Amino acid sequence: MIFEALQSTLSQQRSQPVSIGSGFLNWFGGGTTKRGTPINNTTALTLSAFYNGVNILCNDYAKLPKALYKKDGRNREKIHGSNLTYVISKRPNQYMTAFSFDKVMLLSAILKGNAYAIIIRNEITQEVTALQYVDQNKSQVEVRKFNNKLFYHIDGVPFNAEDIIHVPGFTLNGITGIGVVTFAALSLGVNLNSQEYASDYYETKGEGVGIVTTAKPMDGDAKTRYASALSGRLSNKDKFKVAVLDEMGSFQHIRLTPQETQFLLTHKEGIVEVARWLNIPPHKLKSLDNATFSNIEHQEIAHVSDSVLPWAISFKSEYDVKLLTKKQQQEGLYIHFNHNSLLQADKATQADYFSKLIFSGAMTRNEVRALLELNAIDGLEEPLTPVNAQTLEQIEAKLQELKSLNDE
Repeated sequence: MIFEALQSTLSQQRSQPVSIGSGFLNWFGGGTTKRGTPINNTTALTLSAFYNGVNILCNDYAKLPKALYKKDGRNREKIHGSNLTYVISKRPNQYMTAFSFDKVMLLSAILKGNAYAIIIRNEITQEVTALQYVDQNKSQVEVRKFNNKLFYHIDGVPFNAEDIIHVPGFTLNGITGIGVVTFAALSLGVNLNSQEYASDYYETKGEGVGIVTTAKPMDGDAKTRYASALSGRLSNKDKFKVAVLDEMGSFQHIRLTPQETQFLLTHKEGIVEVARWLNIPPHKLKSLDNATFSNIEHQEIAHVSDSVLPWAISFKSEYDVKLLTKKQQQEGLYIHFNHNSLLQADKATQADYFSKLIFSGAMTRNEVRALLELNAIDGLEEPLTPVNAQTLEQIEAKLQELKSLNDE
């Protein structure tokens, strides 16, 4: 035991940092807007579409029911009263609920490229008792590799890979991930520039800005007094405002040019661009230009299968190998994320779906009641058998049985 501890310490000291290639982040990431605002995770979230998209993804993942199951042959049984189920579905640590923990973990994976949590185990039984989220804004995390083994240094404290939940986002080396803003910096920068341009326009060239032209030449002081008098008259709080211009003066209101209008519309077009980067349907970002009642349901299914499910599988895979021992996995234990909870249809469609499952014998009536959070009823445990769908052998056997009864 002492030898293994010394060997592990030596391996961590000799390990090398895991990198993604020199200069990669500098090439794709960073940058500033025209106003000098840095393009990073914080400023990207000031874009309503990006904030809304990230929030939707994280909420949908956090809503997934998570539990420990056991597979025994063709049967699957939910393990009730398991401490691991409590940790992953109720209270991962003393600071967070399961929802807030799952949400912040996926948020880190999307924005920072990596989500980390320290696995706390009982020193005697080695049972998982907590998952402590690692805030990368406050803690420095370094992933190191030695002899085909990974080690994690969090604020200088070394950890074996088995003691760290690590879910990377988009990755080029299969170990560490890269945040979406790193790649989307240029695209998001255009949207941020558009947002800043709109703000600058309405601050400097909004409604109430104009030009006065006169037929008589005026010196600088006269122009200042003339402009101040006109501005004071037009900016007072009277219900009716009337300004009189002397010397054949005329007032021209400054309006948006077609080019300026088009650039301000870039902010609207950026919604579709954000949807591409986050891999979610545009209608989830409240952009309903191409959405219809007939395709919304299909888009919702696509959102679950293409957007949420890949993240759920990434976390589930990490949970299975880090929170369960090899013996437990061999015994058929696994962690299940129920993504069907996100596929709630309207009541008519849902009733038709459950009816088909019941009358085809795929589910019992009590199993459907359980999905609807209803108590079981005696006599509804057996699956129904459709009598109009039988094999030829079954029909012949039934005819023979009826013939035998008639002969008697």
